[in-house]
Amino acid sequence: MIIDEKSYPLLSYKSVAQMANNMTFSYYYYKLTMIARSLFKWEGLPNNMDERWIEKYLFTSGKCIFYKDPTMGFMVAGLSEQGGINCYGDPTSVWPVAENYVYNGEKLINGENCYVIRNNDLMFPMFPIVRHYSYKLTNIDRAIDVNIEAQKTPIVVKCSDKQRLSLKNAINQRKDNEPVIWTAEEANIGEMINTLDLKPPMVFKDLQTQKHMVLNEVFTDFGINNANMDKKERMVANEVEANNEQVKASEDVMLKTREEACKQINRIFGTNISVRRRDYDEIPEYKEINEEVEE
Repeated sequence: MIIDEKSYPLLSYKSVAQMANNMTFSYYYYKLTMIARSLFKWEGLPNNMDERWIEKYLFTSGKCIFYKDPTMGFMVAGLSEQGGINCYGDPTSVWPVAENYVYNGEKLINGENCYVIRNNDLMFPMFPIVRHYSYKLTNIDRAIDVNIEAQKTPIVVKCSDKQRLSLKNAINQRKDNEPVIWTAEEANIGEMINTLDLKPPMVFKDLQTQKHMVLNEVFTDFGINNANMDKKERMVANEVEANNEQVKASEDVMLKTREEACKQINRIFGTNISVRRRDYDEIPEYKEINEEVEE
């Protein structure tokens, strides 16, 4: 992309670089967000309740409340703690909080007529993790861009204004595969010319490998198997098993609190809600980013 600074005076080279940084960060943030919010499949939800509402609150707030509104029926919403905490440190009285909505029902007591769904035991949300890895991936991706761009201008030439045109013509002849480069006698190309070969190292392949390693960390934290994402680095059986154990541990951190929520909600309301880990081929965003890594 070429930007004319005369036509767009507010866009300097620095702002263009910042724009590229922001676009790259946004790409990874939204891509990883969609993966994180698609990890679990909720089944048996009443009133045509969409699972994305549950995962939205768990992603952004780390918790949400399942309850029955006297007018709208079963709902999920964010929550504020209205009362104290019990002997286990869990909130007792809670109040639903949602956009364009005011609750007018009875007092909600956690575990009696509502239940607080947790993203994990500590009720930590997912978005800080996504933001952390998006920042790391952005740094690597932009370093790759800069390194590739550096390959385009490897030589700096110092010469007089009179010599510049002759040098440009000579370079163009070389590009055209001319067997002989002709120039005027008075050009004096060989005199008073200094060149600096920058020789930028080609490290983008190493950076690409580093990006794969960071993505492996992301998927491990998400509980997604990534043992064979790097084809060049074959893993032995023990390494694969260790990776699978880490992935399973990360998965259990989020799955067990959701399973407990289903159990308690079914007890309170007589519903038949269940949750399971979604298969990888059911997550389009994971398939896309995994295919990018394998190429």
